[in-house]
Amino acid sequence: MRYFRSGYQGLFDLLMFCVLLGCIIVCSCSESEVLSFKSENRNAVAPAETTRSLISEEIVTEVLAAVEKNRLAAEIEFAPQLEAVPMAPMQRLPTIAEVMAQLHLEFPGNVLDDNFTRIQEIIGSETYLDFLKRTHPLENPFQTFNEFWTSAAVDTEGYLEFLNQYFKPPLPEPTGADVSVLHYMALQERHINIRLYHGEDIARDTRFEMWMNEPVHSWIEQRFVTDDGINVMLWIKVFVYHSIRVKELQEEDRAKIQAFFFQHGVQKGFLRLALEEPVPLGYVLKDFTDVKVFKKWAEGGFRKK
Repeated sequence: MRYFRSGYQGLFDLLMFCVLLGCIIVCSCSESEVLSFKSENRNAVAPAETTRSLISEEIVTEVLAAVEKNRLAAEIEFAPQLEAVPMAPMQRLPTIAEVMAQLHLEFPGNVLDDNFTRIQEIIGSETYLDFLKRTHPLENPFQTFNEFWTSAAVDTEGYLEFLNQYFKPPLPEPTGADVSVLHYMALQERHINIRLYHGEDIARDTRFEMWMNEPVHSWIEQRFVTDDGINVMLWIKVFVYHSIRVKELQEEDRAKIQAFFFQHGVQKGFLRLALEEPVPLGYVLKDFTDVKVFKKWAEGGFRKK
């Protein structure tokens, strides 16, 4: 109502001024009549006073009534403008603690079991996916955790930053196609590193197979083969530093997971990881098959001293 009154304050002041001016004029006229009447009959003062008072009150009453009527009409006309766009009731986003409590009710017991079974059930639940959709929205809608992770794991900005270090003019500028191939190679590199923790030395064979097959083989021909031959030095440099970069990113993920475990314990920490850092969780579920190996890795058991 404060805004409304300030908007009509000028009109209200003008009307009040007119009322007061009218009262002054009426009073002046009445006073002249009274003085004239007094000169004729000094004992007849009361009727003149009564007449002046009645007229003054009538004018004031009528004017104020008109002002009040118009003010109320203006308020009625103005009010819909304030309420023209009603605000929808805001739905409060559930807290991490509330979602964890709900998931514990739906899936009692250890979150991290011997075969990652319980966490797979959790990330497939409606409760978890609803929370994920609201806290980690994507441009393309997703219905499953795998659909979410497939898109969310692609760090387009990071891949382009890496590629731009090596593919400079006169070489063609990196594109989305380059990002797709680099992400595919990153997935392979992560898999190689994790399988090494499981005691499987598959690095050489996996990389050879990756380079000889699509989409990497065509990309090598497009990016490293020129009219002058193969740019072997650039090829080696890109693949070596990409492999190092992937290992550094894996170490960052490991440190995040270790922090969750340290702050909340393994079971609660693993569930908080699923809620707060779903992309690193996806990498864990993709490549680890032994929970004991995963725990050892998360705790830094494979780090070089």
